[in-house]
Amino acid sequence: MKLQMSVADKKVCVIEVWDDKVPNLCKVLREKLPMKSVLQHGKLIGDMVFFTMPIVAPWENKYKTEEVGKLRREQYGQVTGAVCYYSPRQQFCVVYGDDTADEPLPISYIGEVVEGTLELRVTGLETWFDQGRVVELSIIG
Repeated sequence: MKLQMSVADKKVCVIEVWDDKVPNLCKVLREKLPMKSVLQHGKLIGDMVFFTMPIVAPWENKYKTEEVGKLRREQYGQVTGAVCYYSPRQQFCVVYGDDTADEPLPISYIGEVVEGTLELRVTGLETWFDQGRVVELSIIG
């Protein structure tokens, strides 16, 4: 499933959420999207933006946060573009750079950014200084 992430009514990036690895979350996203939230920056955990969504979903494709970073560095040479969902806080997380925390916390590794990595990086840096803009997530197609 492909999703459009927009911030302050500007298209930022396209995200692919893996239907085969997170089918339960995909089902809920199809039922709930489009949805708006407030964009925040993960200031203590690196180059990541996130937003809260009122979605309850079980762990799927579960990794420790540090494992996602390691896996992406091995596959792509960088962490940029990783997309995760942190169920306990209902947070949709998108990594825009390569500075990530090596935390032993569980997370659902749900997909990746497939278009707009430069725009995402700019949005991430802007969010560091200006949190609270409206983010919208919608299904493409």
